[in-house]
Amino acid sequence: MPISPLLFCPIVGDAIQSLLIRQERDERAISPLQTVRQALGLSGSLLSMKLYFEGAAVLYALIPIYGIIQDIRHRLYWAMASNVLVFENLSGEPGRNRCRAIVQSYCNKTQARTLVVVPALLLSGCFLALIFVKSTFDVTSPFLWFSFLAAVIWITFPLSGAVNTFLYLEILKQTALQRQIQVNSEALLNPPIPAAPQKARRLGP
Repeated sequence: MPISPLLFCPIVGDAIQSLLIRQERDERAISPLQTVRQALGLSGSLLSMKLYFEGAAVLYALIPIYGIIQDIRHRLYWAMASNVLVFENLSGEPGRNRCRAIVQSYCNKTQARTLVVVPALLLSGCFLALIFVKSTFDVTSPFLWFSFLAAVIWITFPLSGAVNTFLYLEILKQTALQRQIQVNSEALLNPPIPAAPQKARRLGP
């Protein structure tokens, strides 16, 4: 509870989400104060990485057709930034390259659906629910607008941040599994050649 408001802060909230999930996964315990200190220390590097991908995504969005694909791809890179920084301690150009490598190594529509399509559908659903309640029951209470705003903020920040990290861990698990399968296949196709037995030399006359 003490750090819950920080989950709604851009950049810092992303770092906190990744740190909390890493603590729970590795240590089976959560240290709120330590998490906040670490998140504040990482916020500068994370901001730099996210601004780079966000700027590239905005510029690509101005290009018809091809730009849409690149825009989505750079937003996938953007989503991996906090996880690469927290789990792999990479920032700057190495961190950005690692974000690209993670997304490109897991070529699956699940990425786009999880990080782009589903949040858009959830936000649209909140808006449609607001319109339905307002028009059907003629509700004009400020509580209705507050609920709608709270749902939008929750989806945009804490929920999206957690989903980004869980997808990152799933990608790592899948790529590790694919790598192991590839190693096993190569071992079966190219078995090691046993060394020829050496004849024992006779000692003495």
